[in-house]
Amino acid sequence: MIKKLQRKFISITAAALFTVILLVLAAVNGAFFIQSNRQLDQRLDRIMGKHLGTGLRADGLPPVPQAPTDLETDLPPQTPANPETGLPPQTPAGPNPNGATGIRTDRLLIRDDGCVIFLDENGSIQEILQDPAGSYSSEELSAVVTALLEKKRPQGWCRYFKFRIYSFTEPDRTGKTVVGLINASSDLYAVFTMLLISGIIGILSFLLVLLIILLASGRAVKPLAESYTKQKQFVTDAGHELKTPLTVISANNELARMTCGDNEWFDTIDRQVNKMNSLVRSLITLAKMDEEQKPVFAPFDLGDAVYDTAASFRGLCASQGKRLVLEITEKIQYNGDESRLRQVVSILMDNAVKYCDPGGKITVKLTRGRQIRLQVINDFSDTDHFQFDKVFERFYRSDKARASDGSYGLGLSIARASVELHGGRLRAKAPERGQIMFEMIL
Repeated sequence: MIKKLQRKFISITAAALFTVILLVLAAVNGAFFIQSNRQLDQRLDRIMGKHLGTGLRADGLPPVPQAPTDLETDLPPQTPANPETGLPPQTPAGPNPNGATGIRTDRLLIRDDGCVIFLDENGSIQEILQDPAGSYSSEELSAVVTALLEKKRPQGWCRYFKFRIYSFTEPDRTGKTVVGLINASSDLYAVFTMLLISGIIGILSFLLVLLIILLASGRAVKPLAESYTKQKQFVTDAGHELKTPLTVISANNELARMTCGDNEWFDTIDRQVNKMNSLVRSLITLAKMDEEQKPVFAPFDLGDAVYDTAASFRGLCASQGKRLVLEITEKIQYNGDESRLRQVVSILMDNAVKYCDPGGKITVKLTRGRQIRLQVINDFSDTDHFQFDKVFERFYRSDKARASDGSYGLGLSIARASVELHGGRLRAKAPERGQIMFEMIL
């Protein structure tokens, strides 16, 4: 029980920690990407503003000179463009004759440049204007433009380019399209680097804090463990201490019966002593199960065990006018504690007989597929008031008046504990209206 509580504490804490770290990383990297994207938009605005101001003159007048911006004053002089292609001379990656540099990694040439491309109404390239740092071939730009036109979007991303497209009509009613491109490889590289570094820091932080949680979890549950151990020890000690006076009472009652003869008072004493003995045995059984001691498992025929145990209730069912139906699959070999599982079947059968409607039917099914399923179903008309979520609680009784019927509400708790020791589940539900079913899954 304590180990299970400790594992639950660790899992919940680790899940909360992981969620917080993930949200923090998402917020930081999201904010960084948004800021980088905003800066790219500003750079694209500047590049397109500069070239559109000098390249869209349709009246034959000379270009209107513009004052250079603060960023443009630091740029090297414009490289003369090739009159045939409109492109600057090809330069190798890294330092170029214009003084612009590219940052080369092992597999990626990171560049920070852009260009404006003028297209006619047929989508053919008419003119290309590039910043000094640009170095693109006409084939490369043609492929990029074709991909952009297929996207049919006014702006967005295409590979490592951020683009924007404007369409307009010239005074002579010829259509033109302007495509603005900016190489965002350096910004994307910064974003991915930020993501990688923050991810590594987040993972290391998670592992470090998880280690601290693992070391501190024992101390966190220690007060509860001590309280639980004392409670369990009290139940065990009280059970053993009660056995002696009960034995003495039973022996003295028998001697008094032999001396004075049979009497209803002696019969009442015997019944109460037997009930107390049953209660003490149940409490001690639960206390031992809570110690999480692994039972001794051995292979046995589960079908035979279920059939023998359930069939022993035929006489009791017949005496109460109830019908017992057994649907047991034979030859089901299972590796477990046979005595405990027989006890589970006995508890479920006793519960079914006790709560079955007069003249009702009790059905026991044992099947094997991917899992072994034992179902004990009985007719019960008042399913609307049956509390399925509480039937496995200790000392729970569906009879609120708690009439004296020899039951203390511990049987189903013992059954569930035995099933869980085998790694299985025991649950209660209503398969249909007017029936209740207890199902053991192994």
